[in-house]
Amino acid sequence: MRIEKFSMGTGDRFGRQGRAQLAAVIDIDKNKLPSPDEVDKWSGEQFAKTLRHDLSSPHYNLHFRQLLHVGYKIAAEMGPQYLDALDQHETAIAPHVTENIYKRHIKPVFIG
Repeated sequence: MRIEKFSMGTGDRFGRQGRAQLAAVIDIDKNKLPSPDEVDKWSGEQFAKTLRHDLSSPHYNLHFRQLLHVGYKIAAEMGPQYLDALDQHETAIAPHVTENIYKRHIKPVFIG
């Protein structure tokens, strides 16, 4: 099973209390999310373009990005399956993590 299909198709995993906590910081419009079947047909490039925080991209989907951010709880439940996928695709993932975390968040705040 592909990681993104698992996270898109598992339903509500956060419970009422978790949803209330997330509602304070997350605003996902379910009507603007692709279906799990649609995501399953995407190439890796399409998935990345939809997820990447690039406001100039016509593929960028804020709601999809927010859903995956809260999906880390599901990733944690997947344990080795998720961690093994990260290890397997580290060379493709690492530069984007550096771009997002370091250049967009850490550098402006701490380095200037």
